[in-house]
Order: sequence, then structure tokens, then C-alpha cells
Amino acid sequence: MTQRLPAVKVQDVSPDNAPEVSVRATSTLLLYFEHRYGAERLAKVWREHGFTLGLDYMRQPTNYVSLRFLERAAAALRQESGDSRFMREAGLFTASPQALGFVFYMLRAFGSPKACYKQTIDFSPSYNRVGTFMVDLLEHKRLKLSYRSSIPEQNRNVCELRMGQFASFPTIWGLAPAEVRETECQVLGGEACRYHLTWTDPPTMWGHYLGLLLGMVCGLLATHVGWGDALFSVMSLGVGGFALGGWLDRRREIKRKDELLAAQAQANMGSLRELQQRYDEVFGSNVALEDRVTARTRELSEANAKLEAALVKQREQDRLKTEFFDNVSHELRTPLTLILLSLDALQKEPESLPTVVRQHLVTLDRSTQRLLRLIDNLLNLAQLEAGKVRLRYQPLELHAFLSSQLLPFRTVAEKQGLTLTLEGGPVSPVHVDAERIEGVFHNLVSNALKFTPAGGSIAVRLREDATDVHVEVVDTGQGMAPADLAVIFDRFAQADTSGTRRFGGSGIGLALVKETLELHSGDIEVSSTPGQGSSFRVRLPKGTQHLREDLRERRATDLPTRRERRSSGRFATVLAATVAGAQRPTEPQDHTRADAKAPRILVVEDDAEIRAFIADILAPGYRVLEATNGEEGVRRALEERPDLVVSDVMMPVLSGLNLLVQLRAHAQTVDLPVILLTARQEVSAKVEALGAGANDYLGKPFSPRELLARVETQLRLREAAVRAAENERLAAIGLLTSGFAHEVRNPLNGLMNALIPLKEVVQGKQTGGDPNLGPAMLEVMEECGQRIRHLAESLLSFVRTAEKPVAVRLDTALDSTLNVLGWRIPSGVVVERTYQCADPIWGDPGTLNQVWLNLLDNALRAVGDTGRVQVETAQQGDEAIVTIKDTGVGIRPEDLERLFQPFFSTRAAGEGTGLGLALSRRIVLQHGGRIGITSQMGKGTRVEVRLPLRPAHAEPLASTPTTGASRGRWSRRMG
Repeated sequence: MTQRLPAVKVQDVSPDNAPEVSVRATSTLLLYFEHRYGAERLAKVWREHGFTLGLDYMRQPTNYVSLRFLERAAAALRQESGDSRFMREAGLFTASPQALGFVFYMLRAFGSPKACYKQTIDFSPSYNRVGTFMVDLLEHKRLKLSYRSSIPEQNRNVCELRMGQFASFPTIWGLAPAEVRETECQVLGGEACRYHLTWTDPPTMWGHYLGLLLGMVCGLLATHVGWGDALFSVMSLGVGGFALGGWLDRRREIKRKDELLAAQAQANMGSLRELQQRYDEVFGSNVALEDRVTARTRELSEANAKLEAALVKQREQDRLKTEFFDNVSHELRTPLTLILLSLDALQKEPESLPTVVRQHLVTLDRSTQRLLRLIDNLLNLAQLEAGKVRLRYQPLELHAFLSSQLLPFRTVAEKQGLTLTLEGGPVSPVHVDAERIEGVFHNLVSNALKFTPAGGSIAVRLREDATDVHVEVVDTGQGMAPADLAVIFDRFAQADTSGTRRFGGSGIGLALVKETLELHSGDIEVSSTPGQGSSFRVRLPKGTQHLREDLRERRATDLPTRRERRSSGRFATVLAATVAGAQRPTEPQDHTRADAKAPRILVVEDDAEIRAFIADILAPGYRVLEATNGEEGVRRALEERPDLVVSDVMMPVLSGLNLLVQLRAHAQTVDLPVILLTARQEVSAKVEALGAGANDYLGKPFSPRELLARVETQLRLREAAVRAAENERLAAIGLLTSGFAHEVRNPLNGLMNALIPLKEVVQGKQTGGDPNLGPAMLEVMEECGQRIRHLAESLLSFVRTAEKPVAVRLDTALDSTLNVLGWRIPSGVVVERTYQCADPIWGDPGTLNQVWLNLLDNALRAVGDTGRVQVETAQQGDEAIVTIKDTGVGIRPEDLERLFQPFFSTRAAGEGTGLGLALSRRIVLQHGGRIGITSQMGKGTRVEVRLPLRPAHAEPLASTPTTGASRGRWSRRMG
């Protein structure tokens, strides 16, 4: 059966009321929405979406709407409902009593699903003028049809509505909706929408009517034979037949339902058995999966354990590799130092050597310098691999930096017949590690000089943009092949363009360049044309956003940021011993060629040749002592008391750092200058050495002139410190004598006043006077003499020093200092003394009194005319604690870190030398103690000195006199 419609020509944009789809086909949408959500919400949706056709128009069955209007309305209602099945449910509502009215009951009594489908398709042209239905198959309980729309539908909303409407018809008879399968969809690109429908027919209910007919016939027969009244017989037998037929219908219906239930139960049992089978399969699969998971977990655990073991092993190998590089560095630099020093000594007087020998010496010197650079590159590579690289960021203006760096290269370029230029002007500073960036450009320019033939040129071009500074190194050399450019920055890779040019040497230089720039968030690119030259382009970011805090060097030690490079490849020369053919001793020897008054220097070095070389360098101007290891160096330093120590770091028995620690632990050598020599050039090694107390740090190989300059500098600093200490001691003595003169004035005046009356009595000039006047004047003179004697003894006790440690009571020493300063204490200043340390300490009372004098004098100056100074002693474990607090103006936070630096003072110019606290700290350290200062502006300062009660080196001697000293806790006030 086929129903075709004539083609309808549709404009691109049809009006909303175009005669395309009847509202009878779409009314189910509105009815279902109103039934589910209410009329008010429907009206609200209609208003909000601004539909041009009102709801009243949509309720007139004779009206039409366009397909596009129907699609918009369907989309709005589905969106408002929020239900993805809204269109299918609305289609099922088509066969409800609300939608069909009286027709619903007529179809239920006399119709069938097949008839409904047939009539719907036959009458489709009356309610759908844009589409055509084509029936492919219509039989009992099955229908195949297709639908083609002349106007392409824009979405599947109308398609879903159509399928719901077809599925709804069996529900008229209380049956399940028809099963609708869509095999093709025109919206999804199909030729047409094709549907397959299957349903269940309602049971036939003819028993009632057949029973009624048979009952009426039996009534007529009964009347005919005379068994009763005709009307009664027909009606009664008809009713009975109707009831009997209904009973038969019900029985048949119940039987059919029983069969359906039995079939359903059988199907359920089949499904149950299938589910049981599936469950068994799933359970078996789960068990197998669990076994696999367990096995896999075990494998992963074993793999993780192996990986962890491999990681630990790799870390250990990395550690061993780093140690190996350090050790190899030391072992390589030590003989390299000998070679360079020997070459330097031999080239001191080149005119005395044959020409051939001089040429060989130059070749040796150049090759040795090349070996030194290779060692530096290997060490830098080891640091990068171990993740130990730390950057000391500082702003650097590249134009000035490159101008200074290119000076030695210009000399080399001129000798090779090359032109080396720097193009561009000053640029914005970049925050970089200057030493490492110096290595980057040193490598690039060196390569350009090496691989550019005579007559060529090298240009270093500098420019900047908004975010970066760019440096380009361009040469006119032979260039590189494209295949070589891919590996030029790889570690240990070499690239060749011909048999005459080698790139990378050992394959480390350019790899270090690239990785160093990446540490600075920069990069490098290269372009090259064979026969025309190469161009290396470096980019460094401006600003501070790129700085990596995890790589920042956080130690506060002030170190030089760059090493001076030896561009000429030669050491500066100094007068040194001739080394050609000399046999150096292996045992340590002392050298006394210098004047007997020359400073003594202890050289501690395990390598006999290096030790002898250093001794030869120092011997012309100094008396030199030698030691072969750190332990021997400590012993000789304590016995000989040299003026300076020059020590290697890596030595047997006791390293240079441990030697330094032991020297700083002894009072005799706590301030002995120490210069460390080592092959380790990295910043961390310098920081470690300087942090341990080294006065200077010199890397191997070193210049003899540089060693002499550093030794001379340290000796001059020591001499200046001694003179400054003596000046400070004299200043303290001046303060004491001023106090002594102030205190002795009163008893001297009393002595002089008593002497005049006594003289008159003795000469007999006084007549008629008091006979007791003479004895009274003698008593006054005796009392004044005793007071002067007590003051003199106090002064001598205060300044007396001891060659060996003696027992010193802190309360007596502090009281003595306060008595000396008593004349300087204003009337408005209160001094509170609280002593809780009864045990004596061991030390030099004279130098310790200098500490108390300095600290108390500072406290009195801080409080001015009014305030409070508190002096306390306490005992904590094996330490005695002396605390001096004042209520003065306090010290600025930025000055606290510099208080113990020599020549730093917070007083006005001319009021102090700035050495008091530095010397006090030195004295406290010599006694094995420590001193600390805390302060707040406007609230005062607190100084705490901790001294050991029983130093390990102290010998128990007789205690100093402690007459009048008090024990336990007590307080005094001095106004």
C-alpha cells in the first residue's frame, strides 16, 4: 500500500502558519506537556520563546503550522522539560483517552492495532503535506514502512515523536507499546526513515455476543413448544447465554494469560539459567582476573624493588662518580701544578735557553693549559649530572662584560690574521651567574678563532628586544654540514665537515654551553653553510621571573663571582729556585734562608714535590716549616706557633678542613691565619672552606706571584690586628687611669689637709690647742693611705695577666670592673647585679677583665644619663653565663651582623676605634667560649657570654684572691 503526495515547492523560509503540518499531528506535544507540567508552565514557555502562533491557534484542529515552527516548538518543550525521552513519551500520549476522547472507546470496542495503522497511513495526507509514507509490509502483528520528507528535518525531535506515535496504538487495548526499530534515518543521512513495527493483538471477546444469540434462540424454541411466555423465555435465556459466553471469554482470557505467564516464567527461567551461567563465567573471570592481578602485583612489586635497588645503586654510582671526579681532579691538578710551575720557572730567563728548548717549552705550556681547560670541563659536567650546580645570580650588562672578555681574544686574532669585532651598544642587564656565562662566551669565541682560517672575520653582535637579550657569534669559517648540526650540542659528540676541521674536541664544550644556558632559562641556536661560516645565537631572558630558587646559591659568604682566566696561557714569573734537574727531598725540611726576624710560615702538603715547590717560592722572604699531613701540621702549629699556615685540603691522616677545625679549637691558634690550597674550584668547596674559618682559598694550579701576594696580605692583616689590639688595650688602660685619678683625688686631698695641722703640731707652732689633734691627724692620714693602697692594688689586679689559665671568680671580676667604672656612672643610672654562678672559670683574668670593661662601658654609654644596667651570672651545665642588659636606645637590625667586624662602630666618627667587640670576641673564643648580642630599637640590648667552667686544656692552679666576694644569689644597686 502506498500513499504519495504531489511535490510541494517550499520556499527557503516558510511562514510559521504555512500549510505543512496539521495541528492535529502536533497537539499531542502540547497535551502531554500540559498534562505533565501544567497549563501555566506551558503558557510561560510559549511567552518566553516568543512564538508567533498562540496556544489558541494550536488548539484549532483545522489549522496548520510549518515544519520549522514544529521543530522549534518541539525543541523548546524538550529543553524546558529536561527529559531526553520527552519526545518519545509525548508520542505515546497520542493513544490516551485525553488525546482521542470518545474515539478511544470506539477503537477499543470495535478496532484493532492493524486497522489503526492502516487508517493512520491512509489519512496521512490530510495532516502531513511535506512527507510521504510508503508501506513495505503490513500483516498480522508486523508492519514495515518508510517516510520521506520533502523538507529535510533539522534534528531528530520530530522523528522521535513519530516513533512514539506509532508505538502508542496497542496501548488502547491495555497492551504493551509496539516495538519500533529504526533501521535508517533521513536526518542522519539516509535516503528515508525506515521503521519495523511489531505488536501483540488484543484477544477476541465474541463469547458474550454468541451466548446472547444462542439464549434468545433457545427462548424462541421454548415458546414454540409451549414451555413458557415468549418474552420471558427469550430475555431470561438470552441473559443466561450472555453470562455464559462472558464466562467462557473470561476463562479463555485467563488461560491465555496463564500461557503467557508460563511462557514468561519459562523465559525468566531461561534468563535465570543464562544469568547463572553468565555469573559463573564472570565469577570465573573474576577469580582468574584476581589471580592475574595478584601475579601482576607481585611482578610489579618485584619490579619496583628492582627499580628501587637500581635507583639506590645508580645514586651510589653517581656519588662514587662525583667522588671519582673530585679525586681525579686533585690527582690531575697536582702534577699539572708542578708542570706549570716548572715551565714558569724555566721561562723566567728565556734568553739563557736554546731556541729549540724555548719552542718546546711554549708547546708544553700551551698543551698544559689545554689539559687544564679539559679538566675544568669534566668537573663542570660532573656537577651538572649530579645536580650540584648552584648559581650566584647578579645583574650583568653584557656589552661591558663582552668588551672586557674580548680583549685577550683580539690579541690572538691579530696573530692569526683575523678580525674580531663587537657590534651593538649597551643593553639592559640580565640576571645570571657571571662566571658560568663567561665560560659560555669563552667557548664560543675560542671555537670561532680555532676554526676560522687566516683572513677571515669574527663578529660578536649584541641586541635586545622587549623580553630577551640576544648575542650572536658569527664567523666566516668552513661551516658545518646540516647532518652535523643535529648533534653539535650533544655530549661527547663530534661533527666533521672535512678532514681538516673538528668540532667539539672532546665533545664537552658546546654541550656545557647549551646546558648552562638552559639553567638560566635561555637557549642557543646554530645555523651554518658549508664554505661560508657558522652563526651561534644565544638568548638570555631579561627580568627576574626566570630565576630558579632551587638553583640559587643561598650561602651568604661573600665570594668573588669570577675567576681571572689566563688567556695568555702563561704564569706570572717570580724569583724561584732553579728546578731543572734538581732532586727534591721527600722528607719535610725547614728553610731558614731568610732573615731571622722574617715571619714563619708552616706549609702542610702531602705531595713532596708540591711542598718543596711552595717552600722554594716562600723561602727567599720567609722562614718556612714543613709538615706532610694534617695531624703533623696541627702538632707543629701548636709547638712552633708560626705566623701563617699554608695547607692542602685533601691529605692523608687528617684533611686540611679538619686541620683548620682543630686549629680553631685551640686558644693558641684560634686566630692563626690559614690559606687553603685545593684542586676543587667549585663555589661550594670555597664556601665550605671559608665557612670552616679559612682566611683565604687558592685553587690549583696557582700563580707563584698570586700565592706570595695572598701570603703577604694575610701577614699584614695579622700585623694590623695586633696593632689594633694594642691600641684598644692602651685605650682601656687610659680609661682605667682616668678612673684611678678620679678615685685617688679625694684621699690625696684628705692626706694633704691632715698634713698641715700635723706639721704645726710637730713644729710646736700651735699653742693652747687640742692635745688630741696630732693623733687624730695621723689616723686620717693612715686611712687615706689605706684607701690609696686599696685603689692601687685593685688597678694592678685588674690589669694583671697570667701565662697559664688560673681560676677566676666572675662575681669578683665583674665587681672589680664596676668599681673601676664607678666614677663614670651617672646618678640617674641604676646598676643591678645578680650573681648565681659560684664556681670559678679558668682563664686569663687580665684579658677577661678587658672584655667586661668593654661590654659594661658600652652599656653605660647606651643608657646615657638615666636608665638601668643589669649584670647577671648563671650556671648551665658545664658553662658559666654572663649576661649584661641595658635599657638604652638599642641597635639597628642591619648593624647586628656587623658588630664583631673589626673597625665597625655604631658611635659617631672619632668616638671609637671599632675594635672593642672584635677583640672581646677574640678573647672569648680563645677561652673556648662564645658571645652573642640581641637588641631591639628603643628597648635596649642584651649581651650573653658563655665560658666553659672546666676547659680541657686548663690546669688547676691556685685561685685568685676572692676577698669580699659573695656566694649564692644576691643583688646590689649602685647609684
